[in-house]
Amino acid sequence: MMHMKYQCPTCQRVLYSRRLKHCGFCGAPIPDGLRFTPEETAAIDQQMSELEKQHKQRERDIEEEEAARRKAIRPHL
Repeated sequence: MMHMKYQCPTCQRVLYSRRLKHCGFCGAPIPDGLRFTPEETAAIDQQMSELEKQHKQRERDIEEEEAARRKAIRPHL
């Protein structure tokens, strides 16, 4: 798999966010072809939302398991 290196056409620095309209280093406008499309942005946002939900569920599961373990160790409390 070949990875494209996304660089600012003005300062040649790596674009740290393809969501921005301007380079975070030099402030030059970033051409549309280098930025995420609205559809790509929406898909990324959806993926991040799902990952966050999964993470929160894992945290809840761990907390419940820990509470059950503590209760099993000290049933009289």
